[in-house]
Amino acid sequence: MTFTRNIFSRRRRFTSGLAATLLLALTLSHSGCFLDEKLEPYYGHVVVPRAQEFHWSDGGLPQTIDPAFAAAPPDTDLVRALFEGLTDYDPRTLTPVPAVATHWEQSSGGRVWTFYLRPNARWSNGEAVTAGDFVRSWRRTLKLGDLAPHTELLANIRGAGSEGSRSDEERATAPAVPGRVASDRFGVEAISDTVLRVHLRRPDLNFPALVAHPVFRPVKLKDESLTRLPTQDLVSNGAFLLAKTESQRVLLERAANYWDKEQVTLERVEFVGQKDAESALAAYRAGDVDAVTNAAFEPLAIKLLTPYEDFRRTTYGALTYYNFNTAHAPFDDVRVREALAIGIDRDRLSADELGGATEPAKRFLPETAPGKQEPVVNKSELLEKEYEHARELLAEAGFPGGKDFPRIRLLINRNEQQRIVAQAIAAMWRSVLDIDTEIVVKNWDEYESAIKSGDYDVVRRGLVMQTTDELTNIRMLFRESADSAPATHRGSESPNDATGGTTPAASERGLPARAPIESEAQALSDLSAMPIYFASSYSLVKPYVTGFDANVLDAPSLKTVRINTNWRPAETGEHLQNRAK
Repeated sequence: MTFTRNIFSRRRRFTSGLAATLLLALTLSHSGCFLDEKLEPYYGHVVVPRAQEFHWSDGGLPQTIDPAFAAAPPDTDLVRALFEGLTDYDPRTLTPVPAVATHWEQSSGGRVWTFYLRPNARWSNGEAVTAGDFVRSWRRTLKLGDLAPHTELLANIRGAGSEGSRSDEERATAPAVPGRVASDRFGVEAISDTVLRVHLRRPDLNFPALVAHPVFRPVKLKDESLTRLPTQDLVSNGAFLLAKTESQRVLLERAANYWDKEQVTLERVEFVGQKDAESALAAYRAGDVDAVTNAAFEPLAIKLLTPYEDFRRTTYGALTYYNFNTAHAPFDDVRVREALAIGIDRDRLSADELGGATEPAKRFLPETAPGKQEPVVNKSELLEKEYEHARELLAEAGFPGGKDFPRIRLLINRNEQQRIVAQAIAAMWRSVLDIDTEIVVKNWDEYESAIKSGDYDVVRRGLVMQTTDELTNIRMLFRESADSAPATHRGSESPNDATGGTTPAASERGLPARAPIESEAQALSDLSAMPIYFASSYSLVKPYVTGFDANVLDAPSLKTVRINTNWRPAETGEHLQNRAK
């Protein structure tokens, strides 16, 4: 809950002043907790509203209303409220559910998908939402190219790579083969107003989950070359309308023409602008906002807020991982890569060096929902620490006890958290495998240059996942594979970020192309990269708010949110006892 901004840059850190302010506030408001060992269950004032109005401090005010340009919250949260795609995510399970499309079907082993649109889907001006609207919107996004932060999510669509540079005349005159889409012909077609067909380059059995992402949501276009949507009299097709934009707030109202309006409870939503995280927390404490998200809590703040029932922590799909340079021996040997991967204690790394603020990553993809069982990876395939087996693998590769193993050059960008992580991992490799590591710290430009030239043995990388679609996430992680997506993950990482970005394509570094990795099982077998940890997401949500569900994509749905105007605190305080311990 929480592209020019990444999760670690947009979640601005609390200053030490905020931690001191929070500590003082807790001390004053709970001065008796040391006497009766009881702590109030919720942080700040809880005054139940009488209206279905939701006030949300979401890390600042949205800067765009355009699905093509929305990179991260609060922009993506606003777009999800204003526009609706073919599918949407169930906010709890993140499984794709019908939205503009009532149902869909696949053929050719997952290469062709047909979506059937509901005839009562309407734009806010009353016009029908058609398959042609999706074709025009997706073409426009591709035309924007580097200007749009998540164009790469459309890369698996046939012809997407050349679509942005082709004229309407060239598209219209391109030869068509009955029953088949040519590789250079855009693979999205409106069969009718209510039937949309999509042809993919590679099979993707989870494609309906991918098109739930905001970048796939349609906009009402008269001209595909339109680069910016006008905020004045905006035409949208989602559950809410843009009512007003001001310097300190953005106001939404429930859409009268939305096909599922009877299931939308909120009448109004207000995105509240706060100048900093301290202001957001103060507003929540005073009861001026109903939820605070996209605030980065320091360890002290986390410790102080954890006892409260309205404080939430969720695993977030932002992965920090290390890539091996398989063009350098001995890292071309999978036994060496596996030894290094299981020679790390990820639990200790997250708990100690990172202060419990991250989740150990023993696989590349996080669970999409708490308690949900995913058959993608067996427990035996998770990257648990296995020190003895790591030593055995290293010996099999010709380096018993680490003898004659070359000094590892571990490249990281200049970032304090990544320096701490690198030092801890280097110490583990030294202790477990008797291998030495040189940590190479570079400023951003030098870091990027070293990656492009392959001047490293192991490099710190990261990815903020945009979808639960396995194929897309794995392709983003292993972008240097042959015939993969574009080499630059635009906006995923900046010089001060703690995660994000991808490795340049193999062809850019003069290396032979590797077979593409397209599943998590393949990734855990190949181990040309190894996961280290996932980020955590924190929020405060008033107890009378229901349906505001946390998930690994940081994508709550305002459609399911309601204010329980009948909410009352529990009569007995037995469940509140000893919460200060």
